Amino acid sequence: MNEELLAELRRLPDVEVERSQWTGEPAIWIDGREIVHAHGDWVEIRLTGKLINRLDDERALRRARASDWVMVDKAEHAFVLELTRQALEANRRTD
Repeated sequence: MNEELLAELRRLPDVEVERSQWTGEPAIWIDGREIVHAHGDWVEIRLTGKLINRLDDERALRRARASDWVMVDKAEHAFVLELTRQALEANRRTD
């Protein structure tokens, strides 16, 4: 993930930037849960199955049928931010 995108993601409310448990690179976390990380040219965003099923945008590719993660080309900067905002709400602890 490039520095510009990481800087914008870092400014979102209540997020933390920590090392990804999968890639070792910087990742976005909310309430102890990793929600965004990068793999090469792809940014992976953890949504919920419900949100993914409602998502009608070919720019977001589901990793696997039962996965809570979608992959988005890192060039889709605004779309990554939009989905990350949704991921924040979907993965925030409510207790």
